[in-house]
Amino acid sequence: MDTKLKRYQELDALRGIAALFVVLFHFTLNRPEAEYGLKLGVTGVDLFFIISGFVIFMSLTNINSSKEFIVNRVSRLYPTYWASVTFAFILIIVSSKFQLNHFSIVQYLGNLTMFQYYLKIPDIDGPYWTMIIEMIFYIGILILFHFKLTKFLNPICLSLIIITVFLTSFYFNNIFVKRLLAYIPLLQFLPLFFAGITFYRIYTSQTFLKKNYFFIALCFVCQALLYNYSEKTKLYISQIEYTLMLSLYFLLFTLFCNKKLKFIITKTSLFLGKISFALYLIHQKIAVIFIIPFLVNYLNVNFWVAAILITLPIIIGLATIITYYIEIPLSKKLKHKLGKICGVRLNPTQNN
Repeated sequence: MDTKLKRYQELDALRGIAALFVVLFHFTLNRPEAEYGLKLGVTGVDLFFIISGFVIFMSLTNINSSKEFIVNRVSRLYPTYWASVTFAFILIIVSSKFQLNHFSIVQYLGNLTMFQYYLKIPDIDGPYWTMIIEMIFYIGILILFHFKLTKFLNPICLSLIIITVFLTSFYFNNIFVKRLLAYIPLLQFLPLFFAGITFYRIYTSQTFLKKNYFFIALCFVCQALLYNYSEKTKLYISQIEYTLMLSLYFLLFTLFCNKKLKFIITKTSLFLGKISFALYLIHQKIAVIFIIPFLVNYLNVNFWVAAILITLPIIIGLATIITYYIEIPLSKKLKHKLGKICGVRLNPTQNN
């Protein structure tokens, strides 16, 4: 029990760090202050993806059926996500002086599904683009688990990773390759998810260490090579900067797997980890579109004061409210209700 608790603490701390990186990146988006190193926060999503690989594969050891996996994922993600989408939609309504139109309603409803990417509906807020990548990963893992194919996870993931790197390296401008990666955006980040899965295996077992660390090294190299096809990252940082940040994240997880990451566990990092999902989803539109421009452009407040001393506490407060008054209680209720509907006996202590 003690080992499991510490593992969750370190993961929560990493979640908090990842969320803070993304928030600070968006605060300085397209501003000169980004050059103080805050532009590197664009890679915070990469850290989230490694964490997801680790946690989702870990969750497979605590469930008995694919229905249980679905119930856990839906109840964990959707209450917070729905609250964030609704909040962003309210901001849009207010900013447009309550002038609703057919498209805005369709956009809101489409975003609630979390599959707006395939519905060809724009995201209401910037951070939502990662959700479809997470969902594709969950669906892929679910299919393998349901058909008892997780024993083939290594050859499947490694084949997809190597094929993706090969295609993007030698057929970069090929229309088929572009369409393939556009249709399955997970492929651009699959090395990160598979690295998370492999880190979990290293953490829980001392067998096949050489093979697993080889897979980690391969994932690192392949993800670095996919930089040229990562449009969002490429806009803001160089390949060297991206590789350095990947090195940091892989180092942190290596320390974690060797029980040497306790130094990141603090009250602050654990708190940020607790509210990280809401903080990630809620921050961009209200901060970057509304609060910071209003303070800086209309009230002539210094940018750092506006961003760090005023805006950051506001969005942390909002994320805290969403976490404690929506995410925690509604997730439990939804999990219980879906469990009854699906006839699934759930583990009440599980919270991945």
